This record gives sequence, C-alpha cells and structure tokens, in this order.
Amino acid sequence: MQESETLRNVIAVATPLIKSIVDVFVTPKLEAIRDKDKNKKLPTERNFTEYLDRTFKKLAVINTLVFHNSQRLMNDIYIPLTISQTNGNNRKKVTIENYPQKLSDEFHNILITDTAGMGKSTMMKKIFISAIYENCGIPLFIELRRLNKGKKLIDEIQEQLSPLEKDFDRQLLLELLVQGDFIIILDGYDEITLSDREIVTTDIQDFISKASNNRFFMTSRPENALSCFGNFQKFRIEALTKNEAFDLLHKYDNQGRISSLLIEKLQEEDMRNIDEFLTNPLLVSLLFTAFEYKQMIPLKKHLFYRQVFDAFFDAHDLTKGDSYIHDKYSKLSIDDFHRVLRHIGYNCFKLQKIEFSKDEILKLIEQSKKFCIGSSFNESDFLTDLLKTVPLFAQDGNYYRWAHKSLHEYFAAQFIYMDSKEKQNDILLGIYNHTQLENFTNVLDLYYDMDYKTFRNVIEYCMLKEYRDKYVLNLKSYNKKHQRVSDEDFIKQFCSITHNRIILEILYLKKDDMVIDREFELPQKTKNHKITNTENKLFFGIGHRISSEIEVFFNKKYHCVFRNHNAAVKRYREIKASVEAEKNDDLLVGF
Repeated sequence: MQESETLRNVIAVATPLIKSIVDVFVTPKLEAIRDKDKNKKLPTERNFTEYLDRTFKKLAVINTLVFHNSQRLMNDIYIPLTISQTNGNNRKKVTIENYPQKLSDEFHNILITDTAGMGKSTMMKKIFISAIYENCGIPLFIELRRLNKGKKLIDEIQEQLSPLEKDFDRQLLLELLVQGDFIIILDGYDEITLSDREIVTTDIQDFISKASNNRFFMTSRPENALSCFGNFQKFRIEALTKNEAFDLLHKYDNQGRISSLLIEKLQEEDMRNIDEFLTNPLLVSLLFTAFEYKQMIPLKKHLFYRQVFDAFFDAHDLTKGDSYIHDKYSKLSIDDFHRVLRHIGYNCFKLQKIEFSKDEILKLIEQSKKFCIGSSFNESDFLTDLLKTVPLFAQDGNYYRWAHKSLHEYFAAQFIYMDSKEKQNDILLGIYNHTQLENFTNVLDLYYDMDYKTFRNVIEYCMLKEYRDKYVLNLKSYNKKHQRVSDEDFIKQFCSITHNRIILEILYLKKDDMVIDREFELPQKTKNHKITNTENKLFFGIGHRISSEIEVFFNKKYHCVFRNHNAAVKRYREIKASVEAEKNDDLLVGF
C-alpha cells in the first residue's frame, strides 16, 4: 500500500514536468508543420504526453531479482555509476547522477559498452527519468531487441507513440524527429537477433544520419560490429568500488539486518577472493538474494545463479507468514523445473533472443517439455510460474522476456554441462569457432566454473593450437609478401624494431611439439619507434578473427597469455599431454 502511494506521488510530480516538455519542445514543432499543411496526419501533443507518462511509470519502478515480485522506485536503489571514455585523447570520466548535459552537448552520440550486469540499462533508465525532471529535451527509450528485418527503428518509435491506432504518417514523424531536441536512447544493441543484425544496423545508421540534430545514447555488450558506429564516442562503466557495493547492499533492505550481516561477512579475511564479484552491480544483487536465502556466500558465479533460482523456487510469501510457500502452477519439483529451464535457456541461446510473443514462448516451453521426458505439465501453467511464483521472466505488454539476459546464459551453460552428453565437445567447438564469439563470452565464463576440465581440453587447447599454427604462418606469409628475405633475417629485423622476444623465439619452434630449441639476445630497443597496425597484428596469431576485447577476456580468465610466448608454449604442452593421457584412460573402461 505504501509502495503504491509512493509511486503515485512520483507520477504526480512528473505530470506537470511532462506537460512542460510537450509545451516547450513538441508543440512548436507540430505547429510549424501544421502551418504548412493542415491536412497532414501528424502525431499530436496527446501522443507524446501519453508516451512520456506511460514510459516514465514503466522506468521509474524497477523489478530486480532481489525483490521477487515487488516493485521499488529506481531512484531509491540507484548507485551513481561512473563511465570512462575509451577513445579520444583527453579521456573523460563522468559520474551519471542525473542527465549528463555537458557530456551530451560535447559528443552528441555516446556509446556505452560493458559486460553482463554492469548496469547499462539501469543507467539509461536513469538518463530518461532525469531528462524529464530537468526538462532537457524529448526522451525516447527504444529497446533494440524489438527491431528486426521487418521492423525499422522509425516503426518502433511510431508504435511507442501510438501503440493502438498508428493514425499518423510515418514520414511526417521522421520529419518531426529531424528537427532535433530529441534524446534517443537505444538500449541493448547486443540483444538484436544475429540473423537480423546486419539489416538492423544499416537501418540504425541511416536513421542516425537523417536525425543527426538529436542526442543519441546507445548501450551494448562489447561487439565487433560496433566499430561501424564511428561517429559515437565510446565509454565503459567503471567497476564498483567496495564501498559502492556495500552502499548498494544497504539500499536493498534499507540498512537492515541482512545487508549488515552480509557486509560483515564479506569483510572477513577469507572472503578476499569474492572481491571480483563486488565490482558488478548484478552480481552484488545476486549475492544479496543468495545470502538472504541461505546466509552463506557462494564462491563461484554459477553457484550464485543456482542459489538465486533456489531462493525464488522456495520463496515464502511474507504477507501470509514465513511458513507459506506458493504452490507451483506446473506442479513440478525444483529439479524438474530447473531441467526444463535449462532446455529453454539453451534454445534462447541458440536463437540469440531473450524476448518473445506469447505464442513463441509457449512453443519454446512445449519443445522443452518434449525434451524433458517424464515431466508432465501444462505449458501455460509453466509460463504462469515463470511470471509469478518463480519470477525469472517479466511481461512487458505483449512480450515475455527473461528478467536479465544473463539468466538464460546461466541455464544455457548448465544445459551444455548437464544435458548435452556426447554433443558437448561439438557445442563448445561451435561456440569457439563462431564468427560472433564475443556474443558468447558470458556463457563460456559460466561454463568454465562448472566444468573446467572440459573447457580446458576443448576451448583452451584449440585456442593455443590455433595460436601456434597461425602465428608462425602469419609471420612467414608476411615476410614472403613484403620483405623477400629469409624468415630468420626478417624476424631478427622485426624484433630489433619492436623489441619483441616472442617473435624471435617463434622461428626456433618445432611445429610438432612446441619445444624451444635456442634463444638469442635481442638487439637494443630502437627509441622513438611506434608500432604500426601491421606490426601489431603480427603480435597475435588469431587476431584476424578474435577482437581485442575477447583476447583480453581469455587472457584474464583462462591463462592463454598471448603476449607471453613462453607461457603459451608451456600451457599448450601441459594441456596436450593431459588430453592424450585422458584418451588413453578411455581404453581402461570396462576393466
């Protein structure tokens, strides 16, 4: 009751602010077009007022994994996040406490990329709400996953402004947008379906070029395809400090007992290895949920997700007393429910899609039901559970989506680990060899914790083998094409410029077993030499298909240190020996 009253008060405050935005920015533009032709079917002031009111209500409250089915005001749990520029000379850092007017005026087009759970969408909601409070322009919030081959960006804007009748001309809407004063937020580029991405990207670029008088904010996980948005200034979200993480935990229960106990536990000496999880807002929220359920701290990321799932499945309805647990509409046990979700998660992962119509999500549930032999339930009942009793999905109008993209990635990784059987290695190889590998790093990250042995024998082994083969081949091919000297002379010459011992050692590798035969002293480093793009590519044997973002990811997580050749050689030999030993162990089966 108190929450509803608070929400009503916030909306009441926003109503005159929305009217002011419409009066100041919208009405003059509409009147200018009407003066030219009164018969034109234009959007009206009412269209914008209703859109801004509806979207403000939607974004001002937040449903996080922490609060199960209950709603909280976004401003009550928002921790100001800091973004840092990743391109340009004088790299800026800006803390997003309100609408970043100065930053927006300077750059116009801002791209914010970061990994799962860093708060990109939450930051965009904060910017939308702040734009209304501060009367900065006409904010439009577009979820890019809604776009596809048959639905352009202008179509989605038209649908948002007039969701029922669509009674105005799309070309006139574009003419209105071209005039400027719009703050267009494009959230979740990485959530565009892969099969549609090229067409959708072209459409977005075309729209931005036509409506260039506006301010644009775009978010995404790191993607190679983002390089085509060269007119955007790129930023990343700074990791949370430990104090910021503790402040966020306190916000979840209003400085209550659970957050205080958890923070006290996190400050113990043996909890230092959990510090990495405190840098990510999503993992902080999962940590709170997991601790609230069992008052123990999971030490691996996939255990966070499992404990969160268990907490949702066994959740008590506090309004009816601690002992009351909602019955599941599907009547499934916790293990059967998890099994069905693993299959759904993997199917979503294959589709690279997290939002569906009702018919589409019911079809996915039906397919999973057929896979999970022995599980009997009604598809509609299972969907009701996903929305109410085990709320891992959320309904947004006619769409049904995962509460967070990382949830389906957790269940997909679990499916590969637990259900894929003899196809497991093929699935992992398919992920590693995929042209869009950067889309799958979170699944690999989760899988690594679940099954390091298989990850090592498949992913890391293939990566190091490819490093070996391609590095030597690239060097010799480059020399043959450009230098026309012996490989040895070329590599010595190259090393004298770049002072890179790695490349010198490559020449003296036996290709079959990666053993270094000899070492040479390098010439003195040449001063004032800047490494060229061509030289830089030669540092990485698989750099032609793996972006720097992915290279850093693998280097950090999985010991594949391409900048240190000796480490790569040693690691390759260790894994190769292990793989061969395990193949021999298979011969003992049955004895």
